[in-house]
Amino acid sequence: MKSSKELLMPSLSAFFLTVLPFITSSAVGWWLVQNEGYIRSFSATEWFIASLVCALACALALTPPTLLAFVFGYFLGWIALLPLILLNLAAIALVYAFVQRLNRDSLLRYLSQFPKVARFLQRIHGDEIRFVFFTKLSPVLPFALTNLMFALMGLRFRNIIWGGFLGMIPRTALAVWVGMEAQQIKQLLQNPNQGLESRVIIIGLVILSVVGLLRVVAPKNQ
Repeated sequence: MKSSKELLMPSLSAFFLTVLPFITSSAVGWWLVQNEGYIRSFSATEWFIASLVCALACALALTPPTLLAFVFGYFLGWIALLPLILLNLAAIALVYAFVQRLNRDSLLRYLSQFPKVARFLQRIHGDEIRFVFFTKLSPVLPFALTNLMFALMGLRFRNIIWGGFLGMIPRTALAVWVGMEAQQIKQLLQNPNQGLESRVIIIGLVILSVVGLLRVVAPKNQ
């Protein structure tokens, strides 16, 4: 029979990775609608400060980066790509630095006791950049969860950053473009992917991500 601690951990994880981001994103969305005029008057310094806050929020799984890309694209246009990529990379670095303070090596040694898991990890470590790239390319995989997974699996920091950078460009550019096309911030937040073009691109990115990940993790002799 599972202990109360074993039962509590999955519940807490589900709360912090699903419920809490929904609550914070809803609160942020309401604030954006109420303060659209004020945000349009932001100076470069204020946007820089906002980017730092957003990087921390993404690292803590409080706000999904796709929402930020919609909003930044709505207010800044294509210029938003630079701060968005930088804040996403900063969030990845923050999560990686946090995991380094944990007993990650013990977890890896424990997982390596299982032959299938050990072979899976071996294949990933043999092609880390492509694994990170295809994972980050998917618009449906949770940003914070994948960052945590990369760090816990012992992937090299430079490979996480490089693969993450390349993988985030298409999905971030798509979200910025959707934000630019929106007529109102409220419309954008309520139904961001209402256009046929954006839906087709999202499906294409998901398919490409799945195919790429399968090629990375599949046994080489098959």
